[in-house]
Amino acid sequence: MSEENRDAGELWNRIQASIATNVSPGSLDTWFRPLSALRWDGSVLELTTPNETFRASFAEHYLDLLLQVATEVAGSRIEIRLSSPEPEQSHGEGCAHHTKAQPLPVVRACDLESPIHHQSWLIERLWTHQAVGVIGGSPKSGKTWLALEMAVSVASGSPCFGTFGVFSPGPVLLYAAEDSAAALRRRVETLARVHNVDFTQLDVHIITVDALRLDRAEHQDRLESTMHVYKPALLVIDPLVRVHAIDENVAGQVSMLLGYLRSLQRKIGAAIALVHHVRKNVSPTGAAGNSLRGSGDLYAWLDSFLYLRMHQGHRTLSAEHRSAPAFGPMALELVESDLLGTFLKLSLIDNAPPESPQNGLASRIIDLLSSAPEPLTLHILRSRLQVRNQRVVEAIRSLAAEGKIERHARGFTISAKSLVPFQMLS
Repeated sequence: MSEENRDAGELWNRIQASIATNVSPGSLDTWFRPLSALRWDGSVLELTTPNETFRASFAEHYLDLLLQVATEVAGSRIEIRLSSPEPEQSHGEGCAHHTKAQPLPVVRACDLESPIHHQSWLIERLWTHQAVGVIGGSPKSGKTWLALEMAVSVASGSPCFGTFGVFSPGPVLLYAAEDSAAALRRRVETLARVHNVDFTQLDVHIITVDALRLDRAEHQDRLESTMHVYKPALLVIDPLVRVHAIDENVAGQVSMLLGYLRSLQRKIGAAIALVHHVRKNVSPTGAAGNSLRGSGDLYAWLDSFLYLRMHQGHRTLSAEHRSAPAFGPMALELVESDLLGTFLKLSLIDNAPPESPQNGLASRIIDLLSSAPEPLTLHILRSRLQVRNQRVVEAIRSLAAEGKIERHARGFTISAKSLVPFQMLS
């Protein structure tokens, strides 16, 4: 590294330390951390920005502050120059040297990169790895509570609802357009207590801008820049209707917005969850995907879909996936605890309907163990089956006596004998 570049880096570090006392941590991380010192010649400090949109927004809102602080740190008046990567130059139709467009890069299927370890889930059974998707439901069905439960689980690495393991924990970025800052803090703090994690160390970051419009190029660029800074495992936008002004029933407009979000997911490698409403007067027995409000492109776009349904006072959650089996419905309840606060939890069904031999409790246990990548404990089995502990214990004893399942130190697994279809063994 040249002495000029080294001096620029040292000066920029001192300037950032001073700026940290003048702006909020969120503004520092979003607007100043992405800048890099290029060179310093004693009177001019050159900085690079992620892109031209970022440069223009920074110059409009923060350049005066940067000049003031830089002058104080340097001890004399200095000039700040901001630059951004130049777009590639192309020849227009009227150019004499117009060249034929280069072909798109293509490889054989067998030459595609093969991951050392294929990751299927972000949250087991609920959200696939790096999936784009929707958390849908009617008003007051608990969509935001579900989104926050997922956020705290991913950020802390603790099981969602105490049951569904998190396979790819990491930072979470959240934009909540309909909750006040105080209400949002209270909800997340409650869930941190439920998950028994330190709220002050929880890696959930809140986007605090007053308005986010993802149908506008400048806002898209700002969100992408923020994603590059925080590198989240999960981005939550709650709700979708508050981040655009398009007509949700016009497929072309919806497709452009969803195309941007898919591109963002691929660039960053983050899962994206949109909270969205369903249509009014949806039949309780109708298909979940057809209930989403707006163009059918939304349902076609998603990789994972969580649907909260309220019927006769009961709340259920179902999951659909593009590349994994559907799951649910399972019962949820919104509880209020004097000790913890208000939160969503799995609800055990004490009075389950009689089970037929073809779809009995034993068959469901066999199905769960057959699809599980590792042993399942009694607690996990009971939570997923949503039945009383006594009934699960009795079914497990019966299956173990028949040699269909085996008990290990970490839980129960399917026995080699039960790898044959269950109906043949019944």
